[in-house]
Amino acid sequence: MGVLKTDPDRRSAAGETVAAPAASLATVQQQCDEMLIGMKAMGDQLAELAARESELRALIEHDALLEPYMSQLVKTIRKSEVTSAAVGAAIEQAPLRLEPFPYMVVDDLLPTRLYKCLVRGIPAPELFDRKSAGKEHLAVPFALAPAYSRRAWRYMAETIVPEMIAPRVIEKVRPQIDAWISQNWPGLAPADVELRGSGGRIMLRRRGYAIAPHRDPKWGFITCIMYLARPQDSESWGTQIYSVDEDTEAASAAPYWIDPKRCHLVEDVRFRPNRMLVFLNSGGAHGAHIPADAQPEDLERYIYQFRVGPPADSIAMLKAKLPAERQSLWVGKAIIDY
Repeated sequence: MGVLKTDPDRRSAAGETVAAPAASLATVQQQCDEMLIGMKAMGDQLAELAARESELRALIEHDALLEPYMSQLVKTIRKSEVTSAAVGAAIEQAPLRLEPFPYMVVDDLLPTRLYKCLVRGIPAPELFDRKSAGKEHLAVPFALAPAYSRRAWRYMAETIVPEMIAPRVIEKVRPQIDAWISQNWPGLAPADVELRGSGGRIMLRRRGYAIAPHRDPKWGFITCIMYLARPQDSESWGTQIYSVDEDTEAASAAPYWIDPKRCHLVEDVRFRPNRMLVFLNSGGAHGAHIPADAQPEDLERYIYQFRVGPPADSIAMLKAKLPAERQSLWVGKAIIDY
């Protein structure tokens, strides 16, 4: 039999015929992928626009609702001497407990009328940072909020905390703060360390929230948690205070998470209106939780957290003065979202 010969020109044409559809299919697939990416980007943009629209709507509506209360707020703010006296008396009367770490529970911190003004001025939930569950918060003073809310909480952050609360808290726990400073900076006079109250943040917590036993960042020497309880809020699910087996100092300046198996409940601080929990971040642990089946289903729980510690310029100085053997214990981010 003769050998079948293939015409080179015909073979080449056939190959090109097969390759052409394959190339076209790849091009179409690439175009489809690019379209899908573009559609996803558009979807993300639409979701962002919808969220912004919701924020603005809530802001406008809330601003209108609060406007009639502005004159009452202004009158309340003018009574600074009354507020200062009330804050001083409340902190002075609060028992200071030294175990498992220095802490106190301050009741009736503010005059009732001022406390109600602050609670009324909590911004709508839509204005809180859109973060994962359990991390919703707003820095104080607010960048975006109704005029009433901005006025009330600016007064809290810029006057009440630094001028009324922080100095009284420092005075109350002065021996314990001095001991903590001397432990870390043996050659430094504790009185030379400048301490201030931060503006803080309002935290929004919902059903299912849980934070394991821990200690807060070290550079916030003292943590203050004010419960913004409303009339309909249950006293349950406040803050748990723990002692810790074989307790040791935190290994860095970052939050120090502790194995719950080593923790033993000392006190369950109830979530009561106008109450403030104050503690030194030197030992032990604290935590909090809200059950997933807590009622009502749309439960919202607000707290105002701020810290008393060295300002940024003082932190730089203190880092430089740390003994070599203690420097590693004070590295890490001072403020972490958790």
